[in-house]
Amino acid sequence: MDKIVLITPILQHYRLSFYEKLAERFGENNFFVFHGVKEKEDGRPGYKGKTKFINKGFPETMTKVFRFEVVYDRGMYAEVKKVNPDIIIIQGITGNISYRRIVSWAKRNRKKVIIWTSGWEPGRSRGMLLKLKNLLVTSFFKKGHYFLTYSNYGTSYVKTMGIDSSIIETCYNGIEIDDLISQKAEIVAKSKDVEVQLGLHGNITFLYVGGLIPEKKVDLLIAAFEKLRKKYKNIKLVIIGDGPMRNLVETKVVELNDDNIHYLGRIVDGVDPYFAASDCFVLPGVGGLALNQAMFWGKPCIVSKADGTEDKTSAPQ
Repeated sequence: MDKIVLITPILQHYRLSFYEKLAERFGENNFFVFHGVKEKEDGRPGYKGKTKFINKGFPETMTKVFRFEVVYDRGMYAEVKKVNPDIIIIQGITGNISYRRIVSWAKRNRKKVIIWTSGWEPGRSRGMLLKLKNLLVTSFFKKGHYFLTYSNYGTSYVKTMGIDSSIIETCYNGIEIDDLISQKAEIVAKSKDVEVQLGLHGNITFLYVGGLIPEKKVDLLIAAFEKLRKKYKNIKLVIIGDGPMRNLVETKVVELNDDNIHYLGRIVDGVDPYFAASDCFVLPGVGGLALNQAMFWGKPCIVSKADGTEDKTSAPQ
């Protein structure tokens, strides 16, 4: 049986059951998850509890170079060599020095590399910086044997980096719903408590769940909601999340002094009753798997065009 190392920026709580299934499929001692451990809060919490699969975290440092983020996961490269896997599944984060060393080692030692990437290009780089970035991306991607992309947009992006379409598969980013299905009745019951707690009954409730980081544009959402409030009285906004923009969001909510805006901080376990209690999910900036969660609960979604959202949504018929 092949030995597999899967490398991801953080140990995501929403991927735990997926990793458990992979460990069961390939054997507990043949499947490893290596991940970074962030040095400071960035709105994307990593799971810190026990797991049913082998995982190991490595301290991450991040440095800004021009507009680029250069990341290093201390000790990850050495641990990959120690495990000596046959297959490496790695996120396509080409600004991570550890990842670059790992794929170079894999090529020298004839290991198979599967690159799992969103392929999202936010367009922040221009001119020579864009040329440099594309050079770094192509040199990384050319060490891959197969590519899994989050969306059709991602597939197109990988093709523009010189990768043949025969080794690219669009593998839509999703969530595990086993627990949601088994606990659906209980979650719906809890959603009634949320409605009472926040006074949602008789209102149209807009929900945001995600990181409070600039590219998520939660400030835009708050501004748009306040414009609507001048016209509609029976609407509410619920914001759930944490991150570098938390102080800005809290300050804005206090300034507006609007009882119809509820900022609840970070909720990981127990967030689904809020989805079930809401009427509409809003994703004003870059994508996130909360969109999938909202769709599971059958909620209309208002989203921006970013990293695959266009594949998951369609105009109302």
